[in-house]
Amino acid sequence: METLTLLIADCSDDFRNSLESALQGNYRVHTCRSGREALELSKTVTPDILIMDLMLPELDGISLLQALNNSGIRPTVLATTRLVNDYVVSTTTRLGVDYLMVKPCSIQAIVNRVRDLSEQKPRPVLSAPDAKTHVSNLLVSLGIPTKLRGYAYLREAVLLMVENPMQSITKELYPGVARQFGCTSSQVERSIRNAIQQAWERRSDEVWSTVFQADNTGTIPRPSNAAFVSRLADRLLLDQAQLAMP
Repeated sequence: METLTLLIADCSDDFRNSLESALQGNYRVHTCRSGREALELSKTVTPDILIMDLMLPELDGISLLQALNNSGIRPTVLATTRLVNDYVVSTTTRLGVDYLMVKPCSIQAIVNRVRDLSEQKPRPVLSAPDAKTHVSNLLVSLGIPTKLRGYAYLREAVLLMVENPMQSITKELYPGVARQFGCTSSQVERSIRNAIQQAWERRSDEVWSTVFQADNTGTIPRPSNAAFVSRLADRLLLDQAQLAMP
């Protein structure tokens, strides 16, 4: 049987080291103490199972899961947390957490759950979600507030850009979105700009870096409306092509 790769992400040195010792020998185990480290390490070792605390420093667990999903990295996930409410349960379920354990919990209990998860049948091949849902997930992961009109305008703009990547954003795209919502092109432009600005100001660089490139100072520049829409259209096409591959 192939040895599985495990990644443990937890800021407690004692907890992390104890769990690593209990699992070592049966798995290839890697550890880290922050969400940022977990994201970078996942891109290198591609874990089969991720054991993570939701309250990670630098990049919290939910943001880490969003970034991993955007990067096409989808390990089996065992999450631990000291806080459980409707938001935690619904969000972790939506993001693909396979098992949620409430801390404090014993090391042996986690080892047992890891064994159970590792013995499960392989996950079925993921099919590409419909384009509207995929764009919605991308916008939410980047922090675009769903309550803003710019969120709906952006979603429609990305879908229209996928259909015709060569169209003019001012002469064709904005009017096309405006027709869908019964508003003006200038309202579409302003609302999209405002939504992007709010998300960019509150952004997680680790999450945004999965879609946008940083400059030579390590900062992700605030993208223009056109750059934002075009990049998400490209990302949508790439993600769906990868998910559709056998």
